[in-house]
Amino acid sequence: STVDNDTIGQIYTFSLKEGFIVDGTPGFVLQPYDEVYVRRSPGYQAQQNVVVEGEILFGGSYAMTSREERLSDLINKAGGATNYAYLRGAKLTRVANASEKKRMGDVVRLMSRQLGEAMMDSLGVRVEDTFSVGIDLEKALANPGSTADIVLRVGDVISIPKNNNTVTINGAVMVPNTVSYIKGENIDYYLNQAGGYSENAKKSKKFIVYMNGQVTKVKGSGKKQIEPGCEIIVPSKAKKKTNIGNILGYATTFSSLGMMVASIANLIKK
Repeated sequence: STVDNDTIGQIYTFSLKEGFIVDGTPGFVLQPYDEVYVRRSPGYQAQQNVVVEGEILFGGSYAMTSREERLSDLINKAGGATNYAYLRGAKLTRVANASEKKRMGDVVRLMSRQLGEAMMDSLGVRVEDTFSVGIDLEKALANPGSTADIVLRVGDVISIPKNNNTVTINGAVMVPNTVSYIKGENIDYYLNQAGGYSENAKKSKKFIVYMNGQVTKVKGSGKKQIEPGCEIIVPSKAKKKTNIGNILGYATTFSSLGMMVASIANLIKK
């Protein structure tokens, strides 16, 4: 008689340590046509590094030891900042992932439609592999684990500058200028150091770009907003067809036009 058998194979599971079976059938012998699978450990991750540079005691590349590693963890690993560090000006440069690159690509295409490909090529505008993330390192170190103490990502680079005692005034002013920072002075003081507004200035739309990459609109006198190393920018009254061109006029605020593209992409992020 014939016996029905639905079994077409068997599975044996073993735990190994230094080549010996520690959980399973001891002395198990392999047979012809057996297939052996070694599964990846669920908790395993290839070594992932982040970098800290500038005014830090032991700058360099450090391996991340946790998926929740934060700014404060990295700074502590590196021995802390030097006495000359300007923590408020620290910035983070991050490697763009696929979705971030897509947003930057959308911005480049928008600019290309308004400026034309020839102008884009001459300006060298392109989607870059990295972008700047606005951070507040001073607050992160004072409040470990807080929202200011952001979680790091593989490839992140934290740059801590020296103390910077200047303020730059740019955009629709008579004479763009860089002057000494004076604590307690308001926005009008610094605008006067640049000769005041030009005729086409959008006075109510002026904003401040900080060394760490953060941007804020000037409120009132701006006295509490102005910090060492910041840049005050006054936009100009632009025609609709040239608004992107005017934005490009402020490209000195950014380390590169690519960084500017990334910043605009973050503004339109959904």
